[in-house]
Amino acid sequence: MIQPKVKICFVLSHLPQGGAERQTLNLIRMLDPSRFEVTLILYANQEIFYKEIDELNVHIISCSSYSKSKLIKNLKGAIFLRKILSHNQFDLIHTLLFHNGLWVRLLAPVQYSGRIIYSIRNSLEQYSFFERSVEKLLHGRSVTVTNSHFVLEQYKKIVGDCASESCQTIYNGIETEKFRTTETPFLSDTIVIGTVGRQTPLKNQIQILRAVNKLSEEVTVHTFIIGDNDQGSWQINNAFIEANKIADKVTIMDSQKDIENYYKRFNIFILSSIYESCPNALFEAMLSRCLCIVSSGSNKDKFVRDGYNGFEYDGSDSDLIEKLRKVIKLLGSECAENIQKNAQEYVSSNFSMAKMTDSYIELYSSLVRAKEVS
Repeated sequence: MIQPKVKICFVLSHLPQGGAERQTLNLIRMLDPSRFEVTLILYANQEIFYKEIDELNVHIISCSSYSKSKLIKNLKGAIFLRKILSHNQFDLIHTLLFHNGLWVRLLAPVQYSGRIIYSIRNSLEQYSFFERSVEKLLHGRSVTVTNSHFVLEQYKKIVGDCASESCQTIYNGIETEKFRTTETPFLSDTIVIGTVGRQTPLKNQIQILRAVNKLSEEVTVHTFIIGDNDQGSWQINNAFIEANKIADKVTIMDSQKDIENYYKRFNIFILSSIYESCPNALFEAMLSRCLCIVSSGSNKDKFVRDGYNGFEYDGSDSDLIEKLRKVIKLLGSECAENIQKNAQEYVSSNFSMAKMTDSYIELYSSLVRAKEVS
């Protein structure tokens, strides 16, 4: 007997460049079209950065209305989302990020209760009173998935201890073959340091600039900061560069589609975020054979074991500078080669797209079975 396809609906506000959006795209790509009928709702606007989605077996429903008023825009998007969810009979709804989780859990008709998957991708450190209240209020409408054990514990503290059926951890999946390389970044007289991520206070790229500014008195370095430059920290970073006259030693770039080519140029990758949950950029850099230095706030799940597959610093400028000095001395050595090998093997074993997808398919299947029993 042929089993009917599972009708799964992914919901996002739109599809700009970003980790959540890329995860959605990769999940859709990995789902077997003979088992899943996939719909993607873009309820805020029709923006699509990842044009390759047009080549996938997915039905896209997007809201075309536009308004300069944020309030009116949100209301139109909410009405559009409610209408689409009411007029269709999906087996499952999967959404990511707080604002999408808010609207989906608030507006989805009652028959979807217990069949909504809500993926949290960020640390909850700075959740406001409103955001915490929303999580408590709407938790019962969804199965919540965090992408690190640290964030899962944060979530449990907010909503109260929850059963494994209603909240669990599934780590991010990385396109391992896209980033994995057998060649170590070329080592020249100029040491190339890089970081990738939105230019926000949270990502803390200004600390990297302070550290390399100090370090440039000792060695020749060039630093790349790559990430969205409309997030509020671009001016701060640029002002520091101008004030310290290091424009010839730093390149700031907006998001790059061919980011894997930049990782291959970095001798050292730094993740300086004040906190992270499951940082894709770190894993991509590890696969690309960069020697990685990560802040303790970005390493809550101990992805990096200091001296084994990378290096951790305590979050201070002074410790970052000391770790940079240590790593620079290791460049090109047998010890560095072992660390790079350990890093690649660790990411390949734990953060593949296949592993993440299998975990989500297992979750999807359990929810469908529960629906059939009820």
